[in-house]
Parts: sequence; structure tokens; C-alpha cells
Amino acid sequence: MNMKMFLNDEWKLQGFDENEACDSEVAMVGYDDSEWMDVKVPGDVHSTLLNHGKIEDPFFSTNVEKCRWIEDKIWWYHKEFIFDKDKYADKTIELKFNGLDTFATVYLNGEKIGKHENMFTPAVFDVTEKLKQGANYIAVKFDSTISVTNRKNYDKMWYSYNRNRAWVRKAQMNFRWDWGPRIITVGIWKDVELNIYDIAKIEDVFVRTEKVENNIAEVSIDINAKAFKEDVELVAEVELIYGNEKINEVVPISDGASLKLSVTNPKLWWTHDLGDPCLYDLVIRLKKHNDVIDEYVTKFGIRTLEVKQKDSKGNNRFTFVLNGVELFAKGANWIPAHNFIGAIENETYVKWVDTAKECNMNMLRVWGGGIYEKDIFYQECDKQGILVWQDFMFACSSYPDFDHDFMNNVREEIIYVVKALRNYACLAIWCGNNEIQWIHGQKMPELKDMRLYGEKIYHDLMPELLSSLDPTRLYWPSSPFGGNDPNSDEEGDKHNWQVWAGQVYPHKQGEPMRQDNTPSGISFKRFAQDMGKFISEFGMHAAPVLETLKDCIPEKDLYYGSFELRYRNRDKRPDRGILLMEDYTGLPSDLNEYIDYSMLAQAEGLKFGIEHYRRRKPECSGALIWQLNDCWPVLSWSIVDFYLRPKAGFYYTKRVFKPILLSFKEEGSDIVSLWVTNDTLNEYADTLEVGLKDFFGNTEYYEQIPVVVPANVSVKVKEFSKNRLNVTYTNFEFLYVTPNNDSIDSNIMFFKDYKDLNLPPCSLHTEIRNLSDNKKELKIKTDNFAKFVKIQYLIDDMKVSDNYFDLMPGQEKVIIIESIKNSIEQLNIKVAALNSTKRNN
Repeated sequence: MNMKMFLNDEWKLQGFDENEACDSEVAMVGYDDSEWMDVKVPGDVHSTLLNHGKIEDPFFSTNVEKCRWIEDKIWWYHKEFIFDKDKYADKTIELKFNGLDTFATVYLNGEKIGKHENMFTPAVFDVTEKLKQGANYIAVKFDSTISVTNRKNYDKMWYSYNRNRAWVRKAQMNFRWDWGPRIITVGIWKDVELNIYDIAKIEDVFVRTEKVENNIAEVSIDINAKAFKEDVELVAEVELIYGNEKINEVVPISDGASLKLSVTNPKLWWTHDLGDPCLYDLVIRLKKHNDVIDEYVTKFGIRTLEVKQKDSKGNNRFTFVLNGVELFAKGANWIPAHNFIGAIENETYVKWVDTAKECNMNMLRVWGGGIYEKDIFYQECDKQGILVWQDFMFACSSYPDFDHDFMNNVREEIIYVVKALRNYACLAIWCGNNEIQWIHGQKMPELKDMRLYGEKIYHDLMPELLSSLDPTRLYWPSSPFGGNDPNSDEEGDKHNWQVWAGQVYPHKQGEPMRQDNTPSGISFKRFAQDMGKFISEFGMHAAPVLETLKDCIPEKDLYYGSFELRYRNRDKRPDRGILLMEDYTGLPSDLNEYIDYSMLAQAEGLKFGIEHYRRRKPECSGALIWQLNDCWPVLSWSIVDFYLRPKAGFYYTKRVFKPILLSFKEEGSDIVSLWVTNDTLNEYADTLEVGLKDFFGNTEYYEQIPVVVPANVSVKVKEFSKNRLNVTYTNFEFLYVTPNNDSIDSNIMFFKDYKDLNLPPCSLHTEIRNLSDNKKELKIKTDNFAKFVKIQYLIDDMKVSDNYFDLMPGQEKVIIIESIKNSIEQLNIKVAALNSTKRNN
């Protein structure tokens, strides 16, 4: 049977100035690397230098600015390994680097065996005739990305953040972004393998659900194989397994084979909010007679998926339809979880996908300026029932589609990526790039050459390749895309940067973008004007928790207004957070108030926007927050910071993304409507209590409303006149809805912004009860209205069931606190509201 040997251990690393050392000498067998650094593979140069004390932590203070010299060096990796060539004399042997970042030259036993210039694709070399008996010597040289790309032509192109990135196929966010630093990584960032083949190998497999009808699923499987010896009769033995159920098929195979399996009573793959994400085991064995030569094993979800772009009346839509069910996509955008991409552990990915699911998300968008994620990311999304919107890695720039070598590189990238990802059930859509057509349209008034360089990639190459490699999914040229302006309300998907960035709409293709950078211009209340069909980006900044700021800012600079705090804000207009707070919370006076106010503004803004989008279902069919995560500790749009510490926005989003949502909408100066949005596949019947109270708990209005809401719809239940509700003191009263079903969340509507509310002081009473060694129950009760109740805790692996919430007068709330790994002997927490008189332990 074919074998795989990993060559990840005992690598050495050293950096050289350009022209400092001769390649043939450094790559030579026996070159003295005794003074070189030990380096982890997979990994990267930056994390290696940090581990060896050669640089200070780039994530602390401004240390990242001291690391720029790394990008100018040439970096060499060395490794010696022992190979028994005599034992494998009749085999074909392949050296495979699954990830080289990025301009790499590979040497084996002093001989240059090839070059590679793409972070996203493997570098594969036939070394059958090049390996020696006994000791063998690999050397990999990485040229400076900046040095290589500085020699390129940029005359025809526009770009953002950095011009060099347009010419290199690597993570574009390496060159800095408005939430991340400039850290141009380099190194061997994925596994290194020596693959030993006997007679043949399975090259790739394409498995997909053709249809599900009458309780029978038709599954098609294409198998491509490569033979290393002539006149060999081979068969492929195929098994599709779910529990005790098994379907077998055996087909003859030469270069390839195709077959179809009929699955009776199929267990379908669903997003976790609609059902179980059932996964089958697909096993394919390549056999000669009864001997297994090669084996392919994967998980496979039976499901149908399409994107409906027209409804039955011909109206434009952008709705994902899973197994015949129209769903509302609730989720967020995903960026790399660390700047040191090669060093991200599998456990980190599991935690992040867990976090998305906990937040009631059913979709993540892999943004086009990062990476095609590691297998573990897609495996977890498959397992946990979360759809993936997959961008190709092009973002916010022109690209040199006029260059033959660049285009060949991109072609190989697309072919590899599609084959690598197409079997994941979670993968919902292929998208050509992030924001390029949209930005190009804005730049047209200032361009001499109006052509969009890169359009041959998105409008010719990608659809051509996908038509054969994966015709099962929608290919979407960009995000956003659709309409005269690629970011229009009329069709396709939309990025809402009217909020936060103050963009003024309507806007037409070819017009410069107007901006209103005033408190009202960037206000989250402008979400109410958004009539987009699918909102694939929207969001607002917020600070992370104080503990995160302590981890990245020197203690002497940990105050509101310090340079170090401002340095953590990478937004192009860093004053917009101030404008947002000025509009909603008022301006903070110290660091703690800044953290609270920025979090409150972000959280309330996301709640306002998501409620608006969900009420518009199905005309609007998706809301993906920008963004779920961070790549380093920073003030950003994320709702969970770099250290996996949730902001208030996480908990607000978790509540407002629940399958059944009760919400209020201002219809005019006097009218408020109550809505029920039901994303479940079952009818929702309940009795809703609607009332008007003041902050002391006095009731001004009370009504019980029975509701019966069909499955998978959003409906207006009732309209109320503020006058008839007896709304008098708008800064001292609130409207609430409370369901009889306690699994459904209540909701509150204020008539004024937080800064204008006349909140009386409240007293919080807390009780703690042990449930187990690692789980406790916390009861919190208030007398008067408690705004933005915050539970602060110091253990990083501790989780709370809810946080950053409002309590109505006299209300008691039960919170479950648990530690994932450790027992909780002493619970060191603080509980406070913005208007509490004191903090209670």
C-alpha cells in the first residue's frame, strides 16, 4: 500500500541579507548549520524568532514596528533525513510541501529541484531518482517578498494598503489592513511529506448530491487515479457508511471512474439551527486484485443547496435554499485567527467554530484577503452545521491579469483549491473576490485607464474552471455584486458601510463615493434605510475587554487617550468610534467608560441592524457581521477578540440570532409595531405580554396578545400608538415584550438613546450556588431598571451563559458559569450595571 512519511521534525532556520551568501553554498550537502535556529514545521519565521528571543512580542506595545527587517531578509530552512532507498527501489517517490510562504526555491542533496510562488498551493516534486540511500539533505530558500515584488510593474493598477501584495499569491492581510498590522510572513506553514507510491494513487475525488426525491438521494462520485506502471488492472471499492448502514460498489478504474449511488432514507446534512448536520463516511479503496494500493477517506454530507435569485413573482432575491428550505443566513465574516498563520493550532479552530455556533450563527464568510482555511476549519463547519461562503483570495486591489506567469499561477491555485474544498457539505458558494468591482466603480472618475485589471480572473478564468470542476454551487463574481452599482439594494449581496463609514446612497457606478462623517452620518439608525437583499458585511468598532488591553499595552499607557490605545485603532478614520459614541452613548471620561460605551454602541447597533434585516425576511435573506474574530489584539469590528474573549456584541448577537425573534419597529412618530420572526420549521404559538413601564417598575400599559406564527416567516403582529400607550416621559419609560414560552427571549425598546435616558441608580443582588466542581449558578436581581449588566471574570477558560444584558425592575436572571478545563474553587467575579450604585461580589 502507498505510504506517507512526514518530514516536519528537526528543521533549522537562518536569515541572510540579500547577496550575503551564495545559494549553491548554502544549499550544499553538509553546509554548517550548527549555529542556526531550531524551527517548528508547520510554522513561520516570526514565531520562530519570537520563541528564540530574537524579537520582542510583536503583539505587545508597538513592537511590530521593530520587526519590519524580517521581510527584507532571505530565509533558509535546512533538514537532514534518513531514507532507505533500497527498500523502496521500485516505488515512485514524491516530495510534497503542502504550504510554502511564498517565493521558495527547493534543493535536494545540493541540487535545485524547483521553485514555487504560491502560498495557497502545494509544491510537489518527483524525487524518485534524486534520493540517496541513507542521509538526504533538503534546503528551502525563501526570497524577500518585498524585494521580488518591488521589481514588478504597477503603472496600470490601483491598490489599497500596499502595492506589493497585488503581485504575490499570499495572504493579502499580511501587508496590513484596517484591523491588522504589517507582518509579512515567510516559511513552511503546512506539513512536509514524502509520499511513496507503488502501482497507482488516487489523485482526487469529487462527490456530490445530485438530487433528493421521494426519500431517495442520488450521489455521484468521480474518481481520478494516476498509474505509475503500465498494464495494471485496478478497481475502486467504494463504501458509503452511516452507523450500521452501508452501501458498497466496485468499479473498474484506469485513469478515472464515475459511479452513482442511490441512498434510501438518506440522513440529510442541515445547518445546526434547522436539523442535524448528518455526515456519512465515504471510503474509496484503490485495489489490485485483493490488495489495497491506496485509500481515500472523508466525511460527506448529503444535501441539496442552491441560491434563489428570483421569487415566484419575479422579484429579486438572494436566498440560500438548503434541502428545499429557504433559510436566513445568520453569521459573520472570518479572517485568519492569528497573524502567524502557520502556527495556528487545530484546537484554536475548534474553539472558534464552537464560538460561532454558540452565537447561533449558521454561516461564516471566509473573507478574500486571508487564506483558504486549513482542513480543520471546514471539517468543524461540516461537523457543527455551519455553512461557508468561500471567497477566492483577492481583495481591494487590481491584479496583473496581463501577466502570463501570474495568470498561470492563479489558474493552478483555483484548480487546486476547488478540488480541495468541493467535497465539504458546508461549502455553500464560490465568490471571486472581496469588493474589487465595487471599489473600481468608485475610482473610475480618477482613473486614466478605465479597465479593471483582474477582471479576466473573476469573469473569465474562474467561471470557466468552475463549470467543470464544481458546477454544483453558485459562482458569484465578487462581494458585493449586483445591480448598476455593485453594492446596490436592487439585487445580489451588499456591504453596508453607510453605517460606520458614512457612505451616502444611492450611488451609481462610476460616481465618486460621498461620505458623511458626522455623528448622524455614521449612526447605526441608518440600518433602517437598508433595503439590500443579502447583507454580507456590516458592523461597528468596539474596544476589547480590559484584560485584553492589559495584555498588549504597557501599564503606564493604559489610559483613555494614550498613544498606545490610539495605536490599537487601525481604522482609516479612527475618529469614527468617537462619532458613534457621541451619537448614542455620549463621550467617555476614562478608559473603563470608553470600553463600556464603545461596546454598548457596537452591541446596540448590531442588534438594531440584525432586527431590521430579519424583519425583512424573505426580501432580505442574510446578515453576516463584519467581523467574528481578530488576528491580533486590537480595537476592531470583531465581536470576539483575539484571545477568544467575547465583547458585548457577541452576547447581543447571540440573543438576536436566536431562531425566534420578537422585535419592535418604529413606523413613524407615533406608531410602533411588534414583529415575530420565526426561522424554525415549526409553527410558533405563544402568548406575548406587551407593556410600558418606567425605570422604577410602574406599569403604564399592559396587554396580552396570543400569536400563531407559521414556520419560516416574519410577520407584523400588531401596531401600537405611542399616544394610546400613554408614552409621556420618553427618557424614563420603555416598551417591552415578554413571551409566555421562557425559551424565547424578551425584548425592550427605548424611546431615547442611552445618553438621553434618565436612569435611576439600581442595586444588584447576587447569589452563587454550586452545581458541580466546574459549574456554578449565579442569580442576579435588581430593584430599578439595570442597564448593561456586566459580569467580569478573570479565568480565560470560563464561560457564562449570558452577559451584558438589561434587567427590568424587579427582574431576576439566572446565569450558568462553567470552566471548560478546570474546577472553579473560588469564583472571582464582579457584577455591575452602568447605573448600579456599587459592584457586588
